[in-house]
Amino acid sequence: MDDTLFAASLETLCRERLGGEGPLSVLQRLSGGASMQSWRFGWGDEPLILRRMPEGLSGDDAAIESASLSLDGQADVIERAGEHGVMVPAVRARLRAEDGLGEGFIMACAAGEALPQVLLRDPVYGDALAGLPRQWAEQLAAIHAISPGRLPAELPCRSPAEMVAELEQRWHSLGGVSPIYALAFGWLERALPAPVEPALCHGDFRMGNLLLTPDGLSAVLDWELAHLGDPVQDLAFGCIPSWRFGRYDQMLGGFAQPDCMLAHYEALTGTTVDRARFRFWLVYSCLWWGVCCLVMADIWRRSEREGPERLVIGRRVSEVEIDLLLMLSEDLPPPKAPMPWPETAHATENGVPTGAALIGAVSGWLDAQVAGQASGHARFEAKVAINALGMAARDAAMGPGFAALQQHRLDDIGMDTVTLRKRLRREPGSVTPMQHDHLRRLAVENCLIDQPRYAGLAVARQLWTSPP
Repeated sequence: MDDTLFAASLETLCRERLGGEGPLSVLQRLSGGASMQSWRFGWGDEPLILRRMPEGLSGDDAAIESASLSLDGQADVIERAGEHGVMVPAVRARLRAEDGLGEGFIMACAAGEALPQVLLRDPVYGDALAGLPRQWAEQLAAIHAISPGRLPAELPCRSPAEMVAELEQRWHSLGGVSPIYALAFGWLERALPAPVEPALCHGDFRMGNLLLTPDGLSAVLDWELAHLGDPVQDLAFGCIPSWRFGRYDQMLGGFAQPDCMLAHYEALTGTTVDRARFRFWLVYSCLWWGVCCLVMADIWRRSEREGPERLVIGRRVSEVEIDLLLMLSEDLPPPKAPMPWPETAHATENGVPTGAALIGAVSGWLDAQVAGQASGHARFEAKVAINALGMAARDAAMGPGFAALQQHRLDDIGMDTVTLRKRLRREPGSVTPMQHDHLRRLAVENCLIDQPRYAGLAVARQLWTSPP
């Protein structure tokens, strides 16, 4: 659908469903949104948000989680949550087939900022962040207290064992091969917590899905992963490294430690959060995000979408390899010696330009001539393209050398990569110091190609290259 027809269809919907004469104004697609589209617009004096399935995608194609809730189901949950005191924007209208806009709904546009890169750096939000652990706990306590009987029947409900098994099956179906992921699946299987009475879980409660003003939290967004399950999963989810946005040492969303939030939650609910259960869900959520990265690449391949955003996310699996090893290190025997940091300097260019040089030149030109002069979503897409080219250039320059080193280490271990992966999955408690050393180096080599500025990589370098 072209932009003119899209705007006309949306205007017709607003006039019929919301009333008034408008006009429709400042229609703008919001940056990001790799699984769903979000649009901001005005209808008369009212600012609104449209949540919509991208054109050409079915619900299954757009889901990063096999049990994702439909957009209509999301609207139902948002309405129930609002009735129980959760800070959610009001649902104003739902899309119908005759609207010609696909599946989705329109909701009020709450005031505030959601971008973590802004919230964590702008001092104007300092007081809001200081009070956020308490509000974080209050919102989750309110969500978890909603009676399942008042919620949509389509809400998924699975035990921890079922969730681990389904996640691993999906990883295999997507071509997952990482021995570090295999190790984590084995660890999760042996650390399964006992089932609990299912409660409503938001499923994606983290920085990026919370709106803040300088006065504090103003709205909880993005309910597509809502489900019935273990409330501790919600408590752990926002603490995984990927949702710390560069502030690796600040476990809760990049701005605090979780202890204060958990203490508030325990006081509000009269429960005690078992820390072993919390750690299980922390490892699970970290691994879940790694599998979702592969899902993004798969969506791109199956739907032939333009642009490299989903493919770039697909390469973030290496960040999760770093995170998992840092999380599980206390359960693994330490390598016998500190890890030497890999060489990353590119060979001096001479003669016929290499592929890495060509990619680098194109990337630099895009950065200066396209991204530097673009704005809004076009600038975001240009930056994603530049990131993709950087990965390709590093892969061309360093990939063959790293592959040779990995094969040499496997020869020393006496296993090929498939045998090692199966052994780690079957017997995660039998990891040897030599295997642990290989896994560390493998994760670092992969991440140096994919995301050399990832905050977890700096933490790994400090811990793994220093004498114990």
